[in-house]
Amino acid sequence: MDNSNKLAVFFDLDDTLYDHLVPFREAVREVLAPDEDSLDYAELFYKVRHHSDQLWPKYLRGELELEETRVQRLELAFAEYGMDLSREQAAQVQASYIGRQYSIQFIDGVEEQLRRFIALGHKVGIITNGPKAHQMSKLRGLGIDKLISEEMIFISDAVGLAKPDPEIFAHVNRVSGTTAENSLYVGDTWNNDVVGALAAGWKVCWYNPRGRQPGTGHSPSFTFASYQEFSELPLI
Repeated sequence: MDNSNKLAVFFDLDDTLYDHLVPFREAVREVLAPDEDSLDYAELFYKVRHHSDQLWPKYLRGELELEETRVQRLELAFAEYGMDLSREQAAQVQASYIGRQYSIQFIDGVEEQLRRFIALGHKVGIITNGPKAHQMSKLRGLGIDKLISEEMIFISDAVGLAKPDPEIFAHVNRVSGTTAENSLYVGDTWNNDVVGALAAGWKVCWYNPRGRQPGTGHSPSFTFASYQEFSELPLI
């Protein structure tokens, strides 16, 4: 990258700045008390994220209420994993999961990287899918609201656009006074983050701590598995 220009570095929130798996695992343990030896929480949660992404457009079109979207994704994911989950249990897991998402911590090394880019004068922001109040509560739980100004935080429900639509990235460029060719997006989800940002002409750092395989033939600018590794990438 051209070091003579300042970057615009935007981060995804869920599973990029904090680990979604932690509150999910604790919620499942609390409600279901499953056999830990036969349950791969990471694989189950991967299915939850997949079904959430599949259902989200229906929520955006007004075809599903938010709570129904959240419960259905759990029902579908658990069924695909081969576990029986009643509607009542799904609602209980969801309630426990939501409650735990406001007491979260940065993934190791994240805060140092946010502060590094800010200190060097690069524009730093957030682009995340989800309801505004819910996502802002998580951002406040992490303390990101004290690091990044609200005008640099873009939440799909507030914007009216959602990843992977490249138009949300174009909207961010317009509002923040940045350009696609000098913008970098950091995210974990292949379709929403990598494919969406690349389609908008952005550079992309794919956070892939669990060694997932690419979902398409797209090529992120960089792939990293930890923020120590991220700190060593030739970005600036």
